Amino acid sequence: MDIATALGISPGHLYYHFKGKPDLLSALTEAYEHEVALILDGAADACRGDGATLETLWVRVHILAEEAWDARFLYREAGALALKYPEIAHRIRRLAAAEREALRGMLRVLAEEGVLNASGEVIDGLARIITTAIGFHAIQLELEGDPGPPRDRVARAAAQIMLMVAGFARGSA
Repeated sequence: MDIATALGISPGHLYYHFKGKPDLLSALTEAYEHEVALILDGAADACRGDGATLETLWVRVHILAEEAWDARFLYREAGALALKYPEIAHRIRRLAAAEREALRGMLRVLAEEGVLNASGEVIDGLARIITTAIGFHAIQLELEGDPGPPRDRVARAAAQIMLMVAGFARGSA
């Protein structure tokens, strides 16, 4: 019903296109998966050569945070969805693993390119923390009640997430 209201249509019209909540949830999850896959595609390669900058990583983190904000219902209701729809839980776990692996690859390349001073163990930890932080901020931004535009709040969240990485930048003290 909330989705129909947000779309400005009747619940009957919404359910004309979707047989029920599981179909609707599956379609929304699929759209989120598709968007994240586009962001992650070639992520590590983007960090090579001229792209070997923290800004390159920040752009990907920022876009992932925007997508997480748009799909915040998945994060907000993760526990209940996992119990009721095991296939959705599997897809979200797979998506988080892909996101973590892509971030790990970007961080690894940035270390190889001399941008970061971080061991493999640190890179693994950072990738895990960044992935978790992206999902956490999707929920936290909604709870804070900040009156600013959502995109401004997402930009601040991405900047806060990147603070962890900045401490490993070569030349930082």
